[in-house]
Amino acid sequence: MDTNPLRGKSRGPLKIAAIFLAVAVFWIFFSDRIVSSLVDETRLLNEIQALKKWLFVIGTAWLIYFLLKREISTYQTITEHLQKSRQELLDILDAMPVGIVLTDGVTIEYVNISFSERFGYSLDEIATDAQWYLLAYPDPAYREQVRAAWRDEVNRARESNSSIRPLEVKVTCKNGLVRHAIANTQVINQRIVVILTDITERELLHNELIKMQKLESIGVLAGGIAHDFNNILTGIMGNLSYARLVLEPGHAAEQPLESAEKASERAAELTRQLLTFAQGGEPIKEVVSVGSLINEAVAFILRGTKVRGDIHLDNAVQAIEADEGQISQVFNNVLINAVQAMPEGGVLRIAANNARLEAANTLALPEGEYVRITIADEGSGIPEETLERIFDPYFSTKASGTGLGLASAYSIVTRHAGHISADSTPGKGSVVTILLPATSQTPAAELSVPATIRPADGGQRRLPLLVMDDEAVIRDLAATMLTHLGYEVRVCADGEAAIGFYEAALAAGTPYAAVLMDLTIPGGMGGLEASRRILALDGDACLIVSSGYSHDPVMSDHQAYGFSGVLAKPYTVVELGQALQTVLAARHPR
Repeated sequence: MDTNPLRGKSRGPLKIAAIFLAVAVFWIFFSDRIVSSLVDETRLLNEIQALKKWLFVIGTAWLIYFLLKREISTYQTITEHLQKSRQELLDILDAMPVGIVLTDGVTIEYVNISFSERFGYSLDEIATDAQWYLLAYPDPAYREQVRAAWRDEVNRARESNSSIRPLEVKVTCKNGLVRHAIANTQVINQRIVVILTDITERELLHNELIKMQKLESIGVLAGGIAHDFNNILTGIMGNLSYARLVLEPGHAAEQPLESAEKASERAAELTRQLLTFAQGGEPIKEVVSVGSLINEAVAFILRGTKVRGDIHLDNAVQAIEADEGQISQVFNNVLINAVQAMPEGGVLRIAANNARLEAANTLALPEGEYVRITIADEGSGIPEETLERIFDPYFSTKASGTGLGLASAYSIVTRHAGHISADSTPGKGSVVTILLPATSQTPAAELSVPATIRPADGGQRRLPLLVMDDEAVIRDLAATMLTHLGYEVRVCADGEAAIGFYEAALAAGTPYAAVLMDLTIPGGMGGLEASRRILALDGDACLIVSSGYSHDPVMSDHQAYGFSGVLAKPYTVVELGQALQTVLAARHPR
């Protein structure tokens, strides 16, 4: 049965237009001759000619009106038909016993009734993909794991021209419960349809085992990708920072380059957080601003939530000497718990000020200056019996919790010679207090980088440097940046070559002022073994270790292994210049 109300109507206007065109052509070419042959009187002929023109105009106007009216009627019929079809489709989707989501990759356009009933979220609460990920996967590590798995699967399907395989995910519902679901994805034109099939009851015990296996695999995965990924980011961040350095002031590209550099810094931070979460690691300390870390963490965690942040930073609050990525993870983990404690929204109050601890303090911390950070929520509070265990590994009151968020925060703060504690009154919220050793030094971001460093004799000789890295992109980038900063640079790909170059320079009486060494060289001699042999040749050699494996003990305690400085990948031209400035200033005082 033909249900299309438009069939047979589409050719009508074309027929009418064709007939009018034929009549118009005949009228234009032959009407004057016909009238002239019938009328001889000039005055009457002119009147008829004028009347003929008006008839043509009126006829044309009437035809245009008729066609427009017909088209408008057709358009209205089409619109009504489409609306009816759309509503029928939505009714079918709403009747399905699975959750269905329609998105364009950025904005979520539709969720069916089953989705809202099972997971609790309405379309207004998850208007974008980012909001959905933030609410459905509150754990940053797991959220990034789901994103990465989904992206990899979509890319694989596109490259192999095959279907997208289903993924198993753990979705945090609006009420805080966690439901296990199978996510099937279909790409239709420019839209993405995700079908979530709830398998919570059937897979509960099985998924508990999988959860533990995934936690173990994250460590293996993070360690495997950190080096290569950070090498890639080094090329990106280094080139961006170098481009900004050589750009003329006020250039139109300055703002886009700055935005791109900030985005790459976020990617580097996520890599460090994943690595620390999975495997721990000694902190690579540098002087950082507490206020900057707090503002960044609050903006990131509260985005898309009902919670409002209220930040109070003492104007005179000191900087801290810490691993920026690890301390950011501490703030993120604590803030996530605070936000989850206020599912209906509220105010999250964060404050930072200076504090001094005396020798006989109850926290068993050394005497000295500290920075105190307090994070207070307006949640329901924590029972006393639970409060005593919140920092225990694998202890969690959430069905989806791994029990590692606050445990890793406790571990990180302890490794920074600080203290973290929690206090709570049921029904009145909780307060987490963090104490970290303060420093009088200025954060690295506020220092300037000199274009050159004068050698000890006070001349203007360009100091010779040697760069060892297995990645050609990083070697070339480091050479370009260091040359711009006023150094004479030579590069090599492994430890054997570095030893040869250093030995030759030493024999010529022109040893390198510093050597920047990659810690890990796949299939070759790395920086640690090469440093030992170079120090055997020259006990005064100035060696700087660099690596994407931030958890390596050499990076956290470089001086114990004979290195004069450390530079974690990825790095910018500013960080590279500051690392050299620090080690060379001690050897070449002004």
